Amino acid sequence: MKDKLSIGEFARLRNITTETLRHYDRIGLLKPIEVDKKTGYRYYSILQEEKLGTIKELRQLEMNIDEIKSYFDNRNLKQSLNILKDKQSQLKKKIRELQQLEESISEKIQHLEEISQVSNLEDIFIKEIQEREIVTFAKPIRNDIDLSYAFPELESTLKEISPIVGSNRIGLIINQENFELNRSSKSVILFLLIKDKENIVGRHIRKIPKGMYACKYYRGNIWNVDEGLKKMAEYIKKEGYKICGDILQIVQIDISVTDQSEESLFEIQIPVKRN
Repeated sequence: MKDKLSIGEFARLRNITTETLRHYDRIGLLKPIEVDKKTGYRYYSILQEEKLGTIKELRQLEMNIDEIKSYFDNRNLKQSLNILKDKQSQLKKKIRELQQLEESISEKIQHLEEISQVSNLEDIFIKEIQEREIVTFAKPIRNDIDLSYAFPELESTLKEISPIVGSNRIGLIINQENFELNRSSKSVILFLLIKDKENIVGRHIRKIPKGMYACKYYRGNIWNVDEGLKKMAEYIKKEGYKICGDILQIVQIDISVTDQSEESLFEIQIPVKRN
């Protein structure tokens, strides 16, 4: 068994590239025991295999070069144990974040698969909806420019791993008085539905009460709501209900998942009670 190995032979021991070894040489992390002055060929000792294996393992733990150099400086049991414990803690945090991200993606897939089955946009229906909690943007929204500024600012209050686009947690509030005065879509309030109050930073949480809601879907864009509202007002009156609170527009399918206006989908929810 030979002690001195060529760079290619040494690289094959740990299934890495020769360029990786050249890089480690250049930065002083792992130097060959000998460099041929005429050819420039690098040679390594088989006894360096342990260090190369440790470097590879530490890289798999996502330690950067400076951290790895620190690991090898005056290496001892206590130092190595503390470094590994710290890295383990970081990895556990990353695993939790990845699990949260997977759960969020799974919820979005389920929502989009279910909501894509909606076909009849003329139907108006009554359904009971449980209490919801929201955070709102303080200033009124009047157009897409206002909306484009308001949304990222409001979303930044959520300490969540995954962006909420592609879900049905975004909406607008139409003030009941504005609706009854026929100025419903001129000024609205942006809101986000909350999954966990612990994920909210510096915002007042508002409750949307449990109750009966007259609901209707429509396509196009979020501002094309007036025709649907008119039909719903007629339906509510005809069926012996009356409006008892602010109107909600829930984004069900938005531009984050489609550029086709005919695929965008919004839901109007009007709280009602019997006369």
